[in-house]
Amino acid sequence: MTAEGKIKQCSIVLTRDCNLRCTFCYVKSAGYVADNRIEYDDLKSIVNFCCEAKVKYIFFTGGEPLTYPHLPEILQYIKTRRHPITTAVATNGVLLSNMELCRMLIDSGLGYVDVSMKGRNRKEWCEMTGYDGTEKQHQAIRNLASLPIEFTCSMVITPENVHSFCEAVQIAHDNGAKQFSFTFIIDNNNAGDKDLIYLQKHDPIKLVRDFISQIDKLSDITDEWWIEYSFPLCVYTEEQLKLLKGRLATPCQIHLKNAVTFNTKMELLPCDMYLYQPLGKFGRDFSSYQEFQSLTENAIYRKTMDEIRKLPSDECTTCEHFDVCRGGCPVLWKNYSFDSLKKFKNQKFFL
Repeated sequence: MTAEGKIKQCSIVLTRDCNLRCTFCYVKSAGYVADNRIEYDDLKSIVNFCCEAKVKYIFFTGGEPLTYPHLPEILQYIKTRRHPITTAVATNGVLLSNMELCRMLIDSGLGYVDVSMKGRNRKEWCEMTGYDGTEKQHQAIRNLASLPIEFTCSMVITPENVHSFCEAVQIAHDNGAKQFSFTFIIDNNNAGDKDLIYLQKHDPIKLVRDFISQIDKLSDITDEWWIEYSFPLCVYTEEQLKLLKGRLATPCQIHLKNAVTFNTKMELLPCDMYLYQPLGKFGRDFSSYQEFQSLTENAIYRKTMDEIRKLPSDECTTCEHFDVCRGGCPVLWKNYSFDSLKKFKNQKFFL
């Protein structure tokens, strides 16, 4: 078995349709086309593949996956399979304000929910998404908290909300949420500005510093919080890393080689951030677990993945944090180099 054959998780994009228009959405360039969704029979085929591969988790994403009309059906189908799979969904939670929908999804077999918080109040919601879903999301959290399902409230940290996110956490906690995850905003676009100019306009060091300045307040609300994988650890100071010990997630599937992602066309992606780099198509390039393993040995596949996994610098291999960093999210390096980040950091701290 190849290293890349050991699949633990499969992410499936059910639809590109969404009921919100988040300013920080990493796949907004795909558009929000209502009929850009996976066919139900194709979805069943991917589930069968996951059973064959003995996948432990299937994670449904979008768009907004709750707008996919066959979600309850596929959950029920997964429940009938002999191989046990835990299912999860990433959602803005607006539709989960409907208690009947919550119960139906749980009864169908849904095992975990990630609710993406958008802001602390109506003003921030409208600025971030173009829609006021404040009360509906709060109701959704109350619904989930009253039901037998594990859920997390997540939040993308941006310069616009970094000084107010604790208020959003407090409100969610008051409504029954217990655990929280945070991701620093990842720019999935090729910006016009590059390197130092880009970093000056989108300062990751300031964003991290502003977030960490509030972690005492955050920990007073809940001790169950962590930061998802995004920035390389060289963005942090050693003192900041000590403060965050045990709260930083491990590297992503691209580096760990332990997960697969399918889009609505059944195309295999490195991850959903790489929505325009298909590695193969289910039903055409592979239809079984064994054929998938053969695909991962293909020269073109390997060349593509090796390029994506390429470290931003040779210095990474000698870094004491290499095993938990691996150079950070590969997408980050679209707009600046390791050398420019190093120079920018030196300017911030030593001039």
